[in-house]
Amino acid sequence: MPKVLSHDEKVVLIGICRYVINSDGVVTDSELATMNQIAEEIGFDDYQKTFDESDRLITSIDDLQEKIDNLKKSSNQRKILEYAIQLSRCDACIKSDEVDIIVYAADSWDFDIKSLMK
Repeated sequence: MPKVLSHDEKVVLIGICRYVINSDGVVTDSELATMNQIAEEIGFDDYQKTFDESDRLITSIDDLQEKIDNLKKSSNQRKILEYAIQLSRCDACIKSDEVDIIVYAADSWDFDIKSLMK
């Protein structure tokens, strides 16, 4: 079970997941099911409110990168990255944009992306 995510961590997680889901222009049933599974695992009781806030705050890749950079002291970085990787793998169409944002977060937070991909 993951540690409880802070509000800012939830906003970033949703931002990364939205980016991953939307990168290929198609939202699959598998992606939606995986996102719901992630929300359930976290105990995301404020999901819709946080999703709406993330949607309002993160309107560009620059906004998302800034939010990622602001989580440098988060204790849940690894869990956020693991969820993003799980989501990117749930459909057969993995785009370079999906990988780029995950790699950006891993680099920003000093994680070896290869160790997370296992």
